[in-house]
Amino acid sequence: MTDSIFTDRQLKFVSQPRIGRLGTTNRDGTPHIAPVWYKFEDGVFRVLTERGSQKHKNIERDPRAAFCIDDERPPYHTVLVSARVVVEEAPGHDWRVALAISYLGEENGKRYIAENMHANDIMLRIVPEKVSGW
Repeated sequence: MTDSIFTDRQLKFVSQPRIGRLGTTNRDGTPHIAPVWYKFEDGVFRVLTERGSQKHKNIERDPRAAFCIDDERPPYHTVLVSARVVVEEAPGHDWRVALAISYLGEENGKRYIAENMHANDIMLRIVPEKVSGW
């Protein structure tokens, strides 16, 4: 999937470090929504999670997902994404550090990774199929 399904405004918006909300479906059909850090690269969103987390279990069973990125400050811009999610091996240390730095700054990002790096992480590659928003 390419960036072409996004407007220029949406691309600029999702390229900033924001909290995304990943919606997946539990086994009983109820929604599971989790706030996540993400990196938008090459037209897809990449999210780290622990292997065996509820997000991971749900995606393994049903790869359909919703992903919402919004701004809680005026003018309340929102991007809503309907997607398929692919489970991949987690990226290396440098990618993780770069993600943490983008959210927390240099010093805090490096400290966060040193204290919170999980050997059991996986990557969720969120591939947009439909994009809307305001």
